[in-house]
Amino acid sequence: MNTTILITLGLATALSMSGCVAAKRTADTDQGIPSVTQAVVTEATTTTTAAHKEEKAAVKIDVTDAVDRSFKIADETFTYKIPKVTITGVNTDAANETIRTEIDKEYYDGDNKELFDSNYEYFVGNKTVSLVVSNTDLSGGEFITVKVYNVDINTGKLLTAGEVVKLSGMTDDEFFGKVKGIYTKYNNEEYKRCSGKEEKSYISENLKNISYKFVQPYFGANGKLCFIGEVNCTAGAGVAYESFETA
Repeated sequence: MNTTILITLGLATALSMSGCVAAKRTADTDQGIPSVTQAVVTEATTTTTAAHKEEKAAVKIDVTDAVDRSFKIADETFTYKIPKVTITGVNTDAANETIRTEIDKEYYDGDNKELFDSNYEYFVGNKTVSLVVSNTDLSGGEFITVKVYNVDINTGKLLTAGEVVKLSGMTDDEFFGKVKGIYTKYNNEEYKRCSGKEEKSYISENLKNISYKFVQPYFGANGKLCFIGEVNCTAGAGVAYESFETA
């Protein structure tokens, strides 16, 4: 994948997608998170003091594959991908190294080689590039794990979850309040599928897991604040990485 994006700082832009990324357990890896290629153009505005003129400078952003390996299992082809972000005039080396190191350590090092089919989706806003990386376990169960990374366009550095929420204009408490409301609705839907008190108690634990350990915020389509939540559920292995959008 090699995607070039020109963005104007100050204008909210995002890849035109139908919503936040869904990361659910599925036996068909083709239904996982797709790799997206789309160009967005905007410009950064600077003002010269002497002439009081506005000069527009384009900021070029590339989202490419730092790693793109193909392999076969039983004559079926799979891919292992890791994204890389490049921004003109900004050093993103440290961010890219962290992304690659963390994903390789969890999904490729040691005995994990060629055990995960992976892909990623990304969204470009006026302040961040958000990457949502999915890895599907091919060794059994087809369970999908999701990692989120947010790169600051101005500094090229990775943002913490709290910094992403702050950029949205919310405090941690306000954000977690919204997560609680979303999880309450999610739990109520899961309760309908429960067969007893034990299962309901298991689902209720989602409300105890409202922290950045289990919640990964990012800016999705149209600059909306979304998050990937690691939640207890009634299907499959009983745990899933679900995508939610804050109102």
